[in-house]
Amino acid sequence: MALFVVWGILSHAQERWELRKDKNGIKVFSSTTEQSDFEAFKAKMLLDGSIQSFVAVLKDIESLPDWAYNVKYADLLEKSGDTLQVYYSEATAPFPFRNRDGIYLNRFRWISDSSKLFVDIELLHDYLEVKDKVVRVKGKGFWSVYVLKTGKLDVTFQMQVDPGGNIPAWLANIFLDDTPYFSMLKMREIIKKEKYQNQIFDFID
Repeated sequence: MALFVVWGILSHAQERWELRKDKNGIKVFSSTTEQSDFEAFKAKMLLDGSIQSFVAVLKDIESLPDWAYNVKYADLLEKSGDTLQVYYSEATAPFPFRNRDGIYLNRFRWISDSSKLFVDIELLHDYLEVKDKVVRVKGKGFWSVYVLKTGKLDVTFQMQVDPGGNIPAWLANIFLDDTPYFSMLKMREIIKKEKYQNQIFDFID
C-alpha cells in the first residue's frame, strides 16, 4: 500500500518539476505538493557500478554516514530477507536547530522485464520513542534504478520530507537540493569500494 501512497503524492506533481541544480552530471529538481509546504525533490544521475553493488550500498546501514548528507549515525533495526529493512538514522542540523532523526522502512523490488530496481521508502514516525533534544521527521520517497544496455545505472532519488520542529518551510526549501546532490556525489565513490563488489542478492535475477 505504501508504494501506491508514494506514487499518488509524488507523481501528482510530476508536471511541475523545476530544475534547481545541474552540476557534475547530477540534476536536482524541486516540486510543490498539495499535501505540504515543504517541497519534494527529485535527483537524477548516471552511475558506474552494478545493480548488486547499488543494493549492497543501500543495505550497509552502518556505513550510511559515509555518503548520506549530514547523517551522523545509523543503525539497522529490523530486516526480512533481502527485500525489507528498517533502520534508524540521525542527521546533523545547523545551529540553532536540533538534530533530526527518522525510522526508515525500505522495501526492495526488482522488475526483471524492465531491468529496474524500485526501493520504496516510508518513514515510520512511531516505531521508536523520540529521543530528547532530537526532532522526528516525517516523509516518504523512493529510489528508482534502471540498468542500461551500456551497463550504467540510471538512478532517480525522490523524497518529500517534513523536518518538523520550528524549521520554516521557506528555509528548508532553500537548501532542499543539498541532500540529494551531495549524497549522490559521495555514492559515486562509495560504490567502488571492494566490500560492495561481487555481492549477490537472490531477488535480483
